[in-house]
Amino acid sequence: MKKINVKIPAKLNLTLDITGENGGYHTLDSLFVGINVYDYISVKKRKDGKIRLSFSGVPVSVPPEKSNAYRAAESFAKKFGTGGADISVRRKILSGGGMGGSSADAAGVIKGLAALYGVSDQAAIKSVADSAGSDVAFMLRGGFARVKERGTDVAALPLPVKMYFLIVAGEKGVDTAQCFARYDKKGKTYPPCTERALGKLLKGDVKGYAAVAKNDLYPSACELCRGIDESVAALGEFAPSFMTGSGSAVFAVFVSARERNAAYAALKGVYGKRLIKAETENARER
Repeated sequence: MKKINVKIPAKLNLTLDITGENGGYHTLDSLFVGINVYDYISVKKRKDGKIRLSFSGVPVSVPPEKSNAYRAAESFAKKFGTGGADISVRRKILSGGGMGGSSADAAGVIKGLAALYGVSDQAAIKSVADSAGSDVAFMLRGGFARVKERGTDVAALPLPVKMYFLIVAGEKGVDTAQCFARYDKKGKTYPPCTERALGKLLKGDVKGYAAVAKNDLYPSACELCRGIDESVAALGEFAPSFMTGSGSAVFAVFVSARERNAAYAALKGVYGKRLIKAETENARER
């Protein structure tokens, strides 16, 4: 096999509890869900052992050689002693929005290279994913999961209900490091919600989940990026609304496509292309 094409879903943080600190990094307890918004990655063997990477679609803020995707390719080649590759990434996932864009690209590169070179050692593949970024291990599989620590402790879970989302992309992203620093400066902690929210979702109770869910980074992100709270309020007129990751994307949760689509029609004139319809993505669909 000389060429592999894969697609990696974006993610939403359905909850986000900050649980502490370990080795200079914040630890989390969060419910992640993959959604049907994708980045598309193509990998093709090179005979000279070199890695060549190109992006199209949603712009990236760094040169290809400085990206998570390129570092993931280098780490994979070093770990498994494989050859080079031509890698192209067609980006649909927002950058700096808390939807896992750069992590998706790294995951897609790892998944593509593993298929291209016949690497099946899942533990070793996960070690490469963990070294590439906090959320990359989850992005490799998508679906629904409880994610702890730095994003490296991923427990896949069943999700017995379909969830529908309306997402508002921020006009600019939020720097994750700055958001955590602002959280630390505020010196305020919040009661955890993930365990209770998980219990509701495993019973198929979307409304019950929404009643207890929260994101500990939301107050800090709102201070760093204007418009997040306004978007949450606008979506909140139609359904419970939250921020994903460290922002700036926010989302409303609906129990039916009909209700979601009605809200989309009402808000399309306000947000234009920043308004995105999505729903839960099953890992088996890919």
